[in-house]
Amino acid sequence: MKHGVAFRKFSRTSSHRMLMLRNLVTSLFEHEQISTTLPKARDTARLAEKVGPLILGLHAV
Repeated sequence: MKHGVAFRKFSRTSSHRMLMLRNLVTSLFEHEQISTTLPKARDTARLAEKVGPLILGLHAV
């Protein structure tokens, strides 16, 4: 069991990895559906759960 490991590396640098996940989350909220690999989808879903209320709160104002 891997304790304290938040996200997968995807053979990318940390900045490239976070940009990729941010783009996937943005596409998910814009189109409500994306097609990607299962590991990327799992990490994207985890990140979307964290930022979802923030994004939805901005659009409600």
